[in-house]
Amino acid sequence: MIDVSARYYDGRTSAATELRLSFGRSGLVTLTGAAQCKTYKLDDLDISTRIGDTPRLIGLPDGGKCEVSDNDTIDRFLNTQAANRGGWLHTLESHFPFVLVAIVVTIAASTMTFKYGLPWLAERSAHALPQSVDRNLGKGTLDILDRTLFSPTTLEPAIRTRLDRRFATMVSTLPGERSYQLLFRSGNTVGANALALPSGIIVMTDELVAASENDNELVAILAHEIGHLEHRHSIRMAMQSLALALIVAAISGDVVSSSSLLVALPTVLIHSSYSQEFETEADDYAWHYLVENDIPTASFASILSRISADDHDSQVSKYLSSHPGTGARVQRFLQRAQSD
Repeated sequence: MIDVSARYYDGRTSAATELRLSFGRSGLVTLTGAAQCKTYKLDDLDISTRIGDTPRLIGLPDGGKCEVSDNDTIDRFLNTQAANRGGWLHTLESHFPFVLVAIVVTIAASTMTFKYGLPWLAERSAHALPQSVDRNLGKGTLDILDRTLFSPTTLEPAIRTRLDRRFATMVSTLPGERSYQLLFRSGNTVGANALALPSGIIVMTDELVAASENDNELVAILAHEIGHLEHRHSIRMAMQSLALALIVAAISGDVVSSSSLLVALPTVLIHSSYSQEFETEADDYAWHYLVENDIPTASFASILSRISADDHDSQVSKYLSSHPGTGARVQRFLQRAQSD
């Protein structure tokens, strides 16, 4: 006979009663307390799998439960009954090599998920979203920008008209049902910048126009931003951020944070930087547009180089902050221009 101490819960109240569990070699389990004595067959009990040294729960046929901390004693009894319920999880966690393998597999799986799984899923989901989602996100983002960062443009009407015409020519042959629009704003603290919103709106600041030496440089910037739109980069970036937040919420149980991100999605689109992969795709799009339309490919590198040289001037440095890896991108464009 093997005895262990246990805490008994009747399943109707939260009160616990101290009692003894006696395990007999015949496979019978007896509960002995101040006011009761019951005997059960082992097969009638639901003994939980062992996980480390956490207390085991033993479910009784009448709905009650016993909580037992002496796991080793229960394991010895179960072994005598050829019913080792220590569980495969306990076996694995009790051996360091298994624990080490589990850690390595977890890290590898997490890395693959975040590096390849989420971007793959975001790309396919972004292209499947209806245009109404793009319009709503674009409108929400522009509203936030106009309230917090931008002010009305002060560009001369002739300049705006000239750039509008160049932009209209650029998007006139694009496939799909997206409606493109070029808007001008005074960037204020944002400085020289151009932003592609999910709805197809591209916002160009007065400061960026002032930093250019000719319209071809601005056309190159617009082609780059159109590349972001054609590849759905802003939506993909937002969806990756949202998916990551949902995963963290699922692990931590912090549902409030994930719902807050849904509300703040336009802000995510504004303040997050594109990845190097996205920048390269947009640069390649701009390159092909410039080549196909006989525009000097050095135009894009020229304006980026000028902004980079004036990096300490807040009026022309903001474009770099949302477009990382500028030096390498400029060098890449210059090398391609020399070989062109």
